[in-house]
Amino acid sequence: MCHKQKIDFFGDIMEHHSFSDMVHGISFAGSGRNIAILPDIYGLTDFYKGYASYLAQQGAKVYLANPWKDLGDDPDVTREEAFARRAKLRDSGYCDRIAEFLNKCDVDAIVGFCLGGNFCLELARRGYSGTNVSIYPLPWGMDNQDKIAPAFEYMPSLNKEVSIFMGEADYLAGPDNIERLESVVARNALLTLDLYPGSNHGFFTDIDGEDESLKANALDAINKVNKILFG
Repeated sequence: MCHKQKIDFFGDIMEHHSFSDMVHGISFAGSGRNIAILPDIYGLTDFYKGYASYLAQQGAKVYLANPWKDLGDDPDVTREEAFARRAKLRDSGYCDRIAEFLNKCDVDAIVGFCLGGNFCLELARRGYSGTNVSIYPLPWGMDNQDKIAPAFEYMPSLNKEVSIFMGEADYLAGPDNIERLESVVARNALLTLDLYPGSNHGFFTDIDGEDESLKANALDAINKVNKILFG
């Protein structure tokens, strides 16, 4: 599920520094807009450090948030351990802190992956009006002791723009949820969906793969996100 390993396409990991201001994480210095990355259940892996570096090199100060700092911060956990740790995160309360952080630090763009993509949708529901990119989210919802509403419940009436990127063969979603996502987006002009045939969950990593079709999908998505963020 999602991303642990660095991918070559993003280049070298830049120097970075820890921060703790409502939320924990690491920041990558750059000039230009302020961007926050909300990662998946593995947290601060080399994939996200690489992606943050890639965005910083294009002209941004990047905040890579770490929801797991107080819950056993270890990017090398197994999938089972990561899910056990994920169950301890209080989603609604964490989104409260993220919203406060985005406002205080003048973050004008957020990019979330998987669980982080869910948080992007929730932040839009709460009124975040900056650039908002949700990459392979789980809009049917994830169980939690401090739940946020499944995004499918409010996406038809969401009044903030969100750009969504999904693989049509996303094994976590399955065909029914993909079809429902297409239907929901079609009813709300503020939502856009780029859906990639043949691509699975976590398909950004296909940029370093050998399947040319899947590589093309990943490159197209990465480039489109760049255009959304930087014009």
